[in-house]
Amino acid sequence: MEQEILNTVFEVEREIREMVAAEQQRTDGDLAALRRECADLAAGEEARLREELAAGVAAVETGEARRQADAAVTEAEARAGRLAGLGDDLLAGWVHQGIRTILPGE
Repeated sequence: MEQEILNTVFEVEREIREMVAAEQQRTDGDLAALRRECADLAAGEEARLREELAAGVAAVETGEARRQADAAVTEAEARAGRLAGLGDDLLAGWVHQGIRTILPGE
């Protein structure tokens, strides 16, 4: 009887060891696949950033960046001019309306 119990315990222990070993192998494989995937993603992102850098350098070299900056400044100046032309009464009305939406009792 004792021998049967010991044999059963040893058998269960062996099964557990086999299950742990199989799980370890599966986990090792998953980890290796994840490492490969991360390395591939990193390489792809590095290549994309290199291309983006090269395009930025080319834009600067061709003056495209300067043209874009000039256009942005021109647009900002035009908008500032339009806002400067608004009357004080109109601006005060907008401020009061904004305050009413923030403070319900106003």
